[in-house]
Amino acid sequence: MSPRLASYLGKRGYSLFPKDASDYITNILNQILARRRQHLERRNDFIQMMVDHEEEETNQQTDKKEQQQWGTLKKTLNDKEILGQAMVFLVAGYETTNSCERIMIFSSVMKDEVTHEKLNQLPYLDMVISETLRKYPPFIRFDRVASCDYQLGNYHIPKGSIINVPVYPIHHDPNVWSDPEKFIPERFLPAEKAKRHPMTYLPFGDGPRNCIGMRFALLEAKLGIAKALRLVEFQKCEKTEVSDDFLSIIILSLI
Repeated sequence: MSPRLASYLGKRGYSLFPKDASDYITNILNQILARRRQHLERRNDFIQMMVDHEEEETNQQTDKKEQQQWGTLKKTLNDKEILGQAMVFLVAGYETTNSCERIMIFSSVMKDEVTHEKLNQLPYLDMVISETLRKYPPFIRFDRVASCDYQLGNYHIPKGSIINVPVYPIHHDPNVWSDPEKFIPERFLPAEKAKRHPMTYLPFGDGPRNCIGMRFALLEAKLGIAKALRLVEFQKCEKTEVSDDFLSIIILSLI
């Protein structure tokens, strides 16, 4: 960055960097410069640009009269100056980013507790869970008993009739859900939800006999997913069985 100042301060025991770190970087840089100058390797980076400029100035015959006329001054960087520029890259390009990441992670860890309030501030997680329950509802149907005679359009429903509500077909109806077999959490954005009839999404049933554990189940799912994603990275591997046959697993687990 400032070789003369660094040399002056170094003789008096002052240094911006630990000596072992500075020696390590200097050694690596000297090796890189030697290989580049011998044309053993070439890369598209800042050091290569400085080496190319050095060779251009060495091989170029400059008109001294033109220099005197226009006051042109052409200079190449010596090894100490190149080292200084490399240190600028290291400090400005890496250390600042590293400091930002460390402070961010430290701040996150200090507020590590997952609270009920925080879970309610995860709208995209809500959408992902809702889309999962749409595509793979816990129950593919549920029943209701008519408490009185009812006329539904051209259909007469006598009191005591058992009404079957086909949850799975409703959740996969292309007239309600575009591309129903695709996993699209954005279906549950507030603006998209407002376009649909509320009875087109029934993972927990509806009415006075809907699932009593609905709120607890959703809170439990959000908490479990939030905890897992903070601790584990999930990836598809060679042994991953790609299948959408989750419903058979759910049904068998209930039998």
